[in-house]
Amino acid sequence: MRKLLFSAIAAVALLTACDKDDDNNNPTPKSEFTIDGQDGKTTETPFGFRVQWSVEEGGRMLVSNVNINDPSFSGKIDGVSFAVDTFVNGQTYTFMPEDSSAFNKKVNFSAADVVVGANFTNNAIVPGTGKQLTDLQSGRIAITKDPGESYRITYILDYGDAKVSGEFNGLMPVVNK
Repeated sequence: MRKLLFSAIAAVALLTACDKDDDNNNPTPKSEFTIDGQDGKTTETPFGFRVQWSVEEGGRMLVSNVNINDPSFSGKIDGVSFAVDTFVNGQTYTFMPEDSSAFNKKVNFSAADVVVGANFTNNAIVPGTGKQLTDLQSGRIAITKDPGESYRITYILDYGDAKVSGEFNGLMPVVNK
């Protein structure tokens, strides 16, 4: 009886160990960002949107903790948005002010904003609410579009007194409001 019980425990332990190895080999990519200096607090951003988007000209991309496409949503939002003037699949964009003579819309982006706890109403973030970072000093964003509307985005944004790093992995439908 002891041998049978020991064998059952060993089998369960072996299966559990295999499950853990499988999880470590194929981790699900997270969609989240962190602001340095926030005690390591990570904000999940499972929702992604392309706003005022055109295939030729790009637009703004937003990753957030809430579904802004839900017409009934009005409340607090945490998120990161950035302007991509020309989308090139697989491109890593670097920040450069749009009025710079060296600005190239195929390799540079001109703006990125971060909000934490801001009010969102009437399809817009209410200025002056929550924590808002808008004075970008430097940064880079890598964007890859997979089949369908799925995107993989990684970013590091430096606002001087705050550095934001994160990634997004998921669907990013167009919202032209």
